[in-house]
Formats: sequence, C-alpha cells, structure tokens
Amino acid sequence: VGFAMHASLARAARVRRSLHFVPAINRKFLDKALVLKPDTIILDLEDSVPSDQKPVGRAQVTEWLNEDSMWPTSGPEVCVRINPLDTAHWEADVQAALGSKVAASALMVPKVVHGDDLRRLGDHVSSVERAGGIPEGSTVFIPIASEVPDAIFNIRSIAAAPRVAAMTWGCEDLSAAIGATATRDAAGRYLSVFEHARVQVLLAAKAAGVQAIDGVFTDLQNSKGLKSECAEGLQAGFDGKLSIHPNQIAEINAAFTPSHQEIADANELLALFAENSGAGAFRFKGQMVDEPHVKRARAVLARADAAGVSLSPALPSGNIQPAPQSSRPSVRPHHGKWFEELSEGLIIQHALTRTVTETDNILFTTMSLNPAALHLDYNQAQATEFGRPLVNSMFTVALLVGMSVLETTHGTTIANLGFDEVLPPLSSRQSQ
Repeated sequence: VGFAMHASLARAARVRRSLHFVPAINRKFLDKALVLKPDTIILDLEDSVPSDQKPVGRAQVTEWLNEDSMWPTSGPEVCVRINPLDTAHWEADVQAALGSKVAASALMVPKVVHGDDLRRLGDHVSSVERAGGIPEGSTVFIPIASEVPDAIFNIRSIAAAPRVAAMTWGCEDLSAAIGATATRDAAGRYLSVFEHARVQVLLAAKAAGVQAIDGVFTDLQNSKGLKSECAEGLQAGFDGKLSIHPNQIAEINAAFTPSHQEIADANELLALFAENSGAGAFRFKGQMVDEPHVKRARAVLARADAAGVSLSPALPSGNIQPAPQSSRPSVRPHHGKWFEELSEGLIIQHALTRTVTETDNILFTTMSLNPAALHLDYNQAQATEFGRPLVNSMFTVALLVGMSVLETTHGTTIANLGFDEVLPPLSSRQSQ
C-alpha cells in the first residue's frame, strides 16, 4: 500500500483568505498561481474542463500532484473541484485528487443539494483514504451551497455535514436554474434573490462553526469594485473570497488580512477591557463598547495570527520589522514588552483611560533622571509578576537638561517594560 503525503496535516487551523481557481488543463495558469501565493489553489475539473476533456484534466491533476516538490507543507492548501455527484465523473475525480503522491487536502463539491450528498461522498472518500494510507477523515469538503434552488432550503444540513471545513456560494448556476436574466443591478449590486442566497450561506456557515467564503467577482477590469466587495464581505463576516484571475489574489489577501492599525486597536481595546474587568460597558476612542466589541477584537487578532501577521501594535510605515519574540514569561497584566522585544521605530499606544504607572515610565525615569512626580499606582504594580513597585520615581534627579517628561498619559509612550532589578545611577550631587 502506498502512503500519500496529506497537505492538511501541515497545520491544524488553515487560513482561507484567497481560494484561486486553476483550470486542470492549463499548466501555465498553475505556475503563475503558485508564484502569487493564494491560501488555497483549486484545481478545477468541473466548469473549466469540457466534458470530452475530463480524462485529460484528471491525468493532468495526477501529474501535478505527483510533483511533490511543487507542494511544500508550508505552501497553499491543495483543493480539487470535482464534478457534481449526479454525473459519471466524480468518482474518478476523487481518485485523481487523492491517489497521487501528494493528496489534495480538500475537495470542492459543486451543486450540492443536501447534507446527505456530502455524507455519501464522505463514505466513498473514506474508502479511498484507507486504500491510499491517508488518515481517514482528514480530507475536508468545501461545498458550493447555492447552485441549485433546493440547496437554499437545505442549507443547514449542508453546513452541518461531516468533513465540511468551509462553505461558499455561486450565483451563475443558480441564475440559470431559476431563469434569471442577470445577477446584479446597474450599480453592480447583487439582485435580491442572489443576495438572499449569499446571506443564507454566510449564516449557515457561521451557525455550523465553519468558514464562509464569498463568491467570485467576475468583472476582471474593475479592481475598485473587487476591493469594495472584499471590504463589504469582510464587514459582513466572510472569511475569504474565491478568485478567478491571478490579479485578484493580492487584493483579496490584503482585504482579508488585518492591518497593523486594526491589530493595534484590537490590542488596545483588549488591554482596556482587562483593566475594566467587571465594568460591563466602557469607553473606547469616544464610543461605548462592550462584550460584542471585545469578541470582534479577539477575532481580528485570531485572523492576524492565522495569516502569520505579527500581533504587536502598529508599526509606522517603512521597512521596520516587528520585534523578535521574547523568552520571558508571556503573562503580564501590563501587556508590556521586555527590552529585547523592542525594535527601532516600534510604537506602543498608551491606554488613554488609565493613569501612567511607574513601570510605564521606568525607561524615561532612568534615562533622563526626570524629577517630575509620576502617577503612582501601587495596586497595579502589585498585580504584576513582581508583586510590588520596583521604582519610586521620587529618587530621580534632573541632570540632563531638556529631557524632562512631565506627562505621558495622553501621548505615546516608548514602551511598557519589565525589570528584574533597577540600579539608579549615582548622581554628581550624591557623590559629593
């Protein structure tokens, strides 16, 4: 029995921002897509392959998947869109997808009508997995859950079916099935019936705890429209979007990746939430926020982490890199940074609603010997891993003219730092 390498084992949680279709009979398109690095490459055996070319397409998929050097575990997810389950092609498609040296980790299933369709497919896939030495149950499904009218009425059963990791939707096949003459209005918005299908897929996916993937944007010359639809999809709750042209991949990835400013705002909100524990609603950037806002902030950080983006606060523009991870203890009530975690240009936003503490100002105090009375917060100092205040700011003597830092509460501090020991320098007055 041969043992196929299964790409889904590379990581437990997979980000799916961009899912890019590649016709299974076009190697040039595949090579280009691999360079542009979508999160998922969909080798398409359905719509882009004519009926008389299906065997050629399957042979090409097998050939590609046998080139294991082309599919590193750190690379994109390998997905194959098989033909509908009411055709004579799908079983051979599954064999091509899973019977090669590198087995596809996902199957995209078109024209699903009910969750029972996916259970039947799952039984067949299990037998192929066992025969190929693939861990049984590890091949996931991404159903297209809106291509036939009946699917909309069975949407919850589709979302809840075994092996479903994500759901997506499409309107072109649905429009043909219902006799529609268009899918969008003159302004480019989906007609109400297709927006209804889109929303049903989104809600069913979220209710089942799987990812919701938005459909394709077919106006290839309208980059502004693509950007707008990505932004709207993200705001509505979609996790990613299908791509049909290489030029769309970067735009989609950018849209579904949190910016450094979004990460900084989420970090600041969560820090403020921790400091206002038990308060219920609290004020943040001029607005009242509560638990739903906290959940959204956590979701931002989860998306950033899944996409491999640093969770450090926002960096200024340029080529400044995030600071390296520290080996120091990671649980710190101040959400601060150790000295070795700092990098040139790193900016840490100070929480505007709390007083400056001694640990916030240690760096200012010891570098500038600033005599200004800092706000002391012994309760918060006792909550740190040190269990006590480390520095009394009153010991400082101003020896460096012009470096006084009188107030940093409403500004941007250098950093929140932790110290194992602080040895203040001996001033010239003390030495006399």
